[in-house]
Amino acid sequence: MTSLRSILAPAQTRLALQAPDLEAATREVLELLRGDLRVLQWDALEKAVHDRAAAPLCAKGCCGILIAHGRTNAVGSLVLSAGRFPAGIDDPATGQRVHLVFVAGIPASFNNDYLRIVGTIARVCGNPEKNRSLLQATIPADFIEILASGETELG
Repeated sequence: MTSLRSILAPAQTRLALQAPDLEAATREVLELLRGDLRVLQWDALEKAVHDRAAAPLCAKGCCGILIAHGRTNAVGSLVLSAGRFPAGIDDPATGQRVHLVFVAGIPASFNNDYLRIVGTIARVCGNPEKNRSLLQATIPADFIEILASGETELG
């Protein structure tokens, strides 16, 4: 079973995104995966992620999150990167304020792990206390531990 701690590294977590909009934010977070040894073909991963238009999600109204992903053989195993807008950024299409952006590359064989990890992210973001902690984390390792705590709570 793949854990969040094993696929999301501090170097692939940016706590202060600079992008002016969500499309640019997706590119900024995707760029954190460049050079990752699990990424076998960068251009194919980039295309797979951008071919799927990701819309922001709302986890119980606590925090707008965007999870962009691509299913592709361009990755040898599940990869994940994360970014945060501390003040949030408006999504004109939904009227939501998005704070967290995740980008995943998924090989076909990792479907169940991907669904479990997305469920964990949604559960953590849907918990008001944990959501606040994610938005206030000062270092990437703490951000990752808060997300990973949602896995251990499953028992």
